[in-house]
Amino acid sequence: MHLVFAHGSGDVGRHAFPQQVAAFPDAEFPVLAGYGDDGPTVCDVAAAAQSLAMRAADADGLVGYSFGGVSAAMAVGMEPPAARVLIEPALFQLARERPATAQLIARLEPIYLDASLDDETFGRRFLAALRGEDPGPLLAAESLRWSRRTRLHGAPWRHPIDPECLAETRTLVLTGGWKDEYEEVAAALVELGAEHEVLAGHDHRVVDHPACSERIRDFVTA
Repeated sequence: MHLVFAHGSGDVGRHAFPQQVAAFPDAEFPVLAGYGDDGPTVCDVAAAAQSLAMRAADADGLVGYSFGGVSAAMAVGMEPPAARVLIEPALFQLARERPATAQLIARLEPIYLDASLDDETFGRRFLAALRGEDPGPLLAAESLRWSRRTRLHGAPWRHPIDPECLAETRTLVLTGGWKDEYEEVAAALVELGAEHEVLAGHDHRVVDHPACSERIRDFVTA
């Protein structure tokens, strides 16, 4: 089965999907623009979407995880894949009027908009707003690189997503049932015709759930 997997903002490429690498030997696990050896830029998300659209044009399906779900959703507007699986997608623009998502955006939006913050301060405030506690100074080079990338790639709800295009592609949404905002995004996608299943027990890392690969396979081949 030829699938294309789009990673999130943590581990990249094959390292982001250890279970799926074993389950789908013919799949592609590209490292998206701005990750790996690439220095992050403001154009990375659009570049990743274009690359995914081209890769998925002849594939059996496109799988987007977390922030990778944003690029995967943007790719659909360029070249609709045969099927799409979104795993805990950060498509908060679809649910921004729902309570948990609205609260998330209200906490993070001022941080994204504050141009006076350096990379260390941005990352520290971002994580504090996301987790509810101060993580302490971000001193490691990789942490500062993550912060710069997060800032340059922009708030996920700021990227243009066409709901009509989303509705035209068979879609499965997998969530972990641990955060209301991801469940609200899933509910919004269900209203656009998607199927939704909760795979609990691994929080955001739904890709590590023992049934995740089976659910992907069953949906794409249905």
